[in-house]
Amino acid sequence: MEAIIGFVAGYLAGSRDGRAGLERLRTSWHAIRTSPEVRRLAGEAAVMAEATVRRAASGGLSGTVSGVTDLIASRAASRQGQRAA
Repeated sequence: MEAIIGFVAGYLAGSRDGRAGLERLRTSWHAIRTSPEVRRLAGEAAVMAEATVRRAASGGLSGTVSGVTDLIASRAASRQGQRAA
């Protein structure tokens, strides 16, 4: 998330710095796209989307909402456990 905030701040600063600022913006965007954090977030989003589609196909909307909520809660809990270690 910090990378995305950094990109937005860089964009705002880069747009005022002309061509050199835009080149720094491109370099930053490439670094953000290829960062492990963004790749991890994209992977988690894909897993959640897949789980949502599967649950919607098998259990309807209420099953989907509760299942996704459980998935988000379990991932948040495991992430907190990793940070504490």
